[in-house]
Amino acid sequence: MKRREIEVEICCGTNCYIMGGSHLHLLKAHLPEHLASLVKLKGKNCSGNCNDFTVTQKPPLAWVNGEIMENACIAKIEEKLRLLTCE
Repeated sequence: MKRREIEVEICCGTNCYIMGGSHLHLLKAHLPEHLASLVKLKGKNCSGNCNDFTVTQKPPLAWVNGEIMENACIAKIEEKLRLLTCE
């Protein structure tokens, strides 16, 4: 049985990029092969969430299967991936 692909979107907005998002594009290179093979990594235009005072999420932002993650880093995303794959 083939395991379901997990979509990870990384904000490519300037604020997220300079606050650490530039490293998130290297995610797959830092993951174990069994997790990296499940990830579909995409860039995403700025959502404005970090500039919206009604939302105020801290950059960098990432979305894992549509669920937003603030203060995203490779370790946090990997932890979420492990939870999604019941590891």
